[in-house]
Amino acid sequence: MAHFLRVMTKQQTAPGLGELTNSLAQEGISFETFPDKEEERFNDPDWHTLHIAYDPNKMSLMLDRSRTGDEKGELAEEIAEFQENLQTLTGDGKAAVAEILSSTEQIFACLIPDDITEQGWELVEKLLEHLLEATDGHLQVDGEGFYDKEGELLFEME
Repeated sequence: MAHFLRVMTKQQTAPGLGELTNSLAQEGISFETFPDKEEERFNDPDWHTLHIAYDPNKMSLMLDRSRTGDEKGELAEEIAEFQENLQTLTGDGKAAVAEILSSTEQIFACLIPDDITEQGWELVEKLLEHLLEATDGHLQVDGEGFYDKEGELLFEME
């Protein structure tokens, strides 16, 4: 089943699509994007979605960006869902996760398709590393939990 990896950050700003794709290209990863570099919205600082095709025979990766104040209200809905789930759990790190959630201004959610390959995982890793560094964010992985800035599991949430 497809799942998500998310970068949650206190920042409202984000790397542009050009910066993200250039960082992947510098790693020697080949891919195509939608929107592509020729489209006007590729240069939009308020971008919302990036599709990354790394293999023509596999589903594309999809990176969605939601922020406080967005018309759709997706960020608030997602944070509320995490907070509701957090209330039913106990353990070390719970308070830190509650603080992360309450201060989140922006989420980058990367959809991981069922048919992802090793090459796809490499791309996801580099993409999320860049987002984590650029936004001073925290990583959340569906079925695992929240990770601290050093990559150690902070709090398990399945």
